[in-house]
Amino acid sequence: MLSKFYLPLLGLGLSLGSALAQRPFSDQEVKAMRAQAKRIEIIKDTYGVPHVYTKTDADAVFGMMYVQCEEFFEKVENSLISRTGRLAEVEGEAALIRDLWSKMFIDSTQAKAYYQQSPEWLRKLCDAHAAGINYYLITHPQVKPKLIKRVEPWMNLMNNVPAMTGSNVSEADFKAFYLKDTHAIPGRSFTAEPPKNDGSNGWVLGPSSTKSKKPILLINPHSEYYGRIEIQVVSDEGLNSYGAPFLGQFSIFQGFNEYCGWMHPVSLSDAKDLYAEDVQWKNGKLMYRYDGAWKNVDSTLHEIKYKKGDGFATKKVVTYRTHHGPIVYATATRWVSLKTHEPNIDLLAMHWLKMKAKNLQEFTEAMNKRAMVGSNVLYADKDGNIAYWHGNFVPKKNPILDWKRPVDGTTSATEWQGTHELSEIPHYLNPTNGWLQNCNSTPLYGAGELSQEILKLPAYMHPDGHTPRAVHAVKVLTPLKEATMDDVVKASYDHYLPSGERYVPSLIAAYHTLTSDSLKSLLKEPIDVLKTWDFKTDTNSIATTLTVHWLEKIIQLDMARLPRPITTEEQYSLTNGAAMTTEFLSAREQVMALAQVVEELKKEYGTWEVTWGNVNRFQRTDGDPSDDKPSWAVPATPGFMGSLNAYVSRKMPQTHKRYGVTGNTFVAAVEFGDKLRAKTILTGGSSSDPKSPHYTDQVRGYIDGTYKEIYFYKEDVLKHVEKKYRPGDK
Repeated sequence: MLSKFYLPLLGLGLSLGSALAQRPFSDQEVKAMRAQAKRIEIIKDTYGVPHVYTKTDADAVFGMMYVQCEEFFEKVENSLISRTGRLAEVEGEAALIRDLWSKMFIDSTQAKAYYQQSPEWLRKLCDAHAAGINYYLITHPQVKPKLIKRVEPWMNLMNNVPAMTGSNVSEADFKAFYLKDTHAIPGRSFTAEPPKNDGSNGWVLGPSSTKSKKPILLINPHSEYYGRIEIQVVSDEGLNSYGAPFLGQFSIFQGFNEYCGWMHPVSLSDAKDLYAEDVQWKNGKLMYRYDGAWKNVDSTLHEIKYKKGDGFATKKVVTYRTHHGPIVYATATRWVSLKTHEPNIDLLAMHWLKMKAKNLQEFTEAMNKRAMVGSNVLYADKDGNIAYWHGNFVPKKNPILDWKRPVDGTTSATEWQGTHELSEIPHYLNPTNGWLQNCNSTPLYGAGELSQEILKLPAYMHPDGHTPRAVHAVKVLTPLKEATMDDVVKASYDHYLPSGERYVPSLIAAYHTLTSDSLKSLLKEPIDVLKTWDFKTDTNSIATTLTVHWLEKIIQLDMARLPRPITTEEQYSLTNGAAMTTEFLSAREQVMALAQVVEELKKEYGTWEVTWGNVNRFQRTDGDPSDDKPSWAVPATPGFMGSLNAYVSRKMPQTHKRYGVTGNTFVAAVEFGDKLRAKTILTGGSSSDPKSPHYTDQVRGYIDGTYKEIYFYKEDVLKHVEKKYRPGDK
């Protein structure tokens, strides 16, 4: 019986050595880094955008990492701390659970082995990544790292830890299994908050849809603010890429070169599956049943340091795994393991090789490593090709099983049966309609019309819903002919809100069924406002304020009716609007949700007649948001409304108004011709320094959709120089 299991949790012990002790740099190492820095030229243009020019790819990585540290060292270090599973050394015991999760998938010993197994060209890039950050620390002694005083090249290979909640695992259940001394393993208690990220949009227009007869790519990620930097890296070894790397990483995840460009919206087509294991004690050993035989459960002892008072302590935890993967939680009768795909070397290599691709064949060869999980691919090139792949690594599975929840781990019948080729997953290449879109949505409408071919594929290959943003994208892309970059950007800022048109009539109809005179009287004027609404957002719109707040409550009501545990797929499909519905709500429930909104607005503002621009604000500050600090009105709404430039704002404990937390980050419209052209915008501006003119110089363009034309060719960069230097210059 599982209730008799005792999970070995060993005691605390004070760490005698300093957790911060890391070997110092030798004179020879410093000399080598200084010599490498002298080979690198950095030019910051009049927008503050850095352009790194070098002879080798490795030197370009060195320069990129040095620049990242100049603006966002704390975030770069945080990325490394998280990646290496050392958060608890900074944040204390509360972060133990996240470190343990990371260590179950990758540790420094494995990463060092991966580094040695990597091809020489990739090791050089990892060396340069470490050297660029280390040289910044050497030349900036006033910067005091929280933990990482020396970056090692192998840290790049700690690059493939799946997100816990994205794997349908709740932190509470994981913690209950590993960090509580209990004989009775509790049932699941999935209480994860809805994700803060509304996803991303990727569009490509082929030559038949553009005025120049050249393809245009829209790169439009929606993510947490200030986690990326806009940069160009150029080398004499064929590198010339522009875009947005994640801070702490050296590949440009979403961007372009002079030949082609790429965009990766989040996908629910993944390679993370849960297996319910039958685990029992057999002859004093933990064993699990598989195809009628009993196999040993593997165990690993982890020693995790954490901050405690002015010193450190250590917690020792034994973790378990079957051949499927690590055990991540337990039900009353089964242990549950997580199977993932972890090609650390190929993933790092794939993202670099796509940056240097010169055509569709080279790009496809890079993507054919099939090392990426949880992302789609939108592509365009100067030869006129446009393409879309839904997912990248997609395992072959039994299509009759529900892969959102744990499948039976006791039988080989549930095993993955190999990997789908790129040609087998949902994809489009140069469709006759002339454009493609993905807005974290089903690929069935990637080219506007329902794809009968994709419809025939197993459902696990396209589990995503048709998001309101995708509905909106199809609406604005279908009539686009003779489009320019400005037309594409304008379309991506269209003010129409599909969810308003879809759900507000239901609310109005529900209102007219009311028999309560007091409730009718309370809501008469708000309903009259909604009746005259054209379903377009505007900073002066009261209807937008009412509808956004109302649908936020509808999502919570929808969430409440889902069976527990709620899966990531179900939760994400609700919060992005794809599965949002009023179908299962009574008329009274719909109306009462609006009544709550009205009362809450009165409490916050003294009236329900509050315009969206008064509620919905953008503010960039080095402290907490405040109603007393300068801010800007934003017409965009959350993605569940169908706003293409999705803007997620939240009321903070100390504020009345809502301030943006996720939304457009680095956005680019790119035209591929004989000479590349691109227009971009970055949240706020290029600098993290509140005293810099580039701290908020892009805010107006960010809100209005008036983008800057970038300087891609060096002759243009040299005409717009703000600063020219080499790493380490005073």
